[in-house]
Amino acid sequence: MKIVNLLITLIVVLLFISGCNTQVSKEKNKVGDISKHSVFNLDAETIKNLEKGIIKGTPLRLDNDTKMSDVERIWGKPNEHFDHEDNQTYGYTIKNQHFIINEEMKEIYSIQVELDYSKDEILEIMGKPTEPGNIFIYEKENYIIQFEKFHNKWRLILSKK
Repeated sequence: MKIVNLLITLIVVLLFISGCNTQVSKEKNKVGDISKHSVFNLDAETIKNLEKGIIKGTPLRLDNDTKMSDVERIWGKPNEHFDHEDNQTYGYTIKNQHFIINEEMKEIYSIQVELDYSKDEILEIMGKPTEPGNIFIYEKENYIIQFEKFHNKWRLILSKK
């Protein structure tokens, strides 16, 4: 009987001690998933992909020889096309999110994505820009990640250096 009482007391003490050591982290995850779109959202994995020239959740990439024919094979013909001789601009609206692809001499050199994020959300997710100002620029090894405001919406612009 004494052994049973001793074991119960020991278990209660251990539970109390383990409860005291449990701390709930109050630190906010700065790069959490703030989902706003069903196609492209800003999160930790997305940021890593942007730094490699990849628009996560899309066929859009700057890190290889992706051509408009590759994009059309997946997304179909663009909703918009502007011909500026050697420069071409293509627009897609996929699941209510607008994408703009800029191509020069058959090479995609920049991609724009319309976002439903606020200035504060972008800065919280992306951190301090490389260059201060109203346009947030993040220079990476081979790419420039830029955020600009167009017609009350923020737009991500990914381009090659």
